[in-house]
Amino acid sequence: MISWHLAAPSRIERPWFVWIGAALAAVTALGALPVSVSLISDPSGAGIGLPNSWISNSIFGSYFVPGLYLLLMNGVGMIGLIVLILARHWTAPWWMGTLGVGLIIWILVQLAIMPETSWLQWFFLFSGLVLGFVALFWLRRTGQLKLW
Repeated sequence: MISWHLAAPSRIERPWFVWIGAALAAVTALGALPVSVSLISDPSGAGIGLPNSWISNSIFGSYFVPGLYLLLMNGVGMIGLIVLILARHWTAPWWMGTLGVGLIIWILVQLAIMPETSWLQWFFLFSGLVLGFVALFWLRRTGQLKLW
């Protein structure tokens, strides 16, 4: 049975393994920010060498919406997560889990739409999984989520 603890303290414990999540968030943000700016400013994908044909027949039509998602979630969102981790804010593990799942979905959509894959996609898929597990164990450690 899942038990939720709603009255969380304002500052929480930050176990050593949280730094793994912080490092993955930093790597994700550093990769996402320049790519997202390129996709937003040139939605054809030519600026980063992505063929327009990979997305033109999808529900997106161009790389603009994926660029916005990349900027907001995988760029700015990950930077926000790092700030929350440093502040020991009680929402940090929740944001880490949310952004980890978002990263997994982002990569799965790429794998479904794009005809070719890159080792970076597999790296970020793994990163999303790690972020999710770090968040799960952090929530468990702080008593905010009781699964077992």
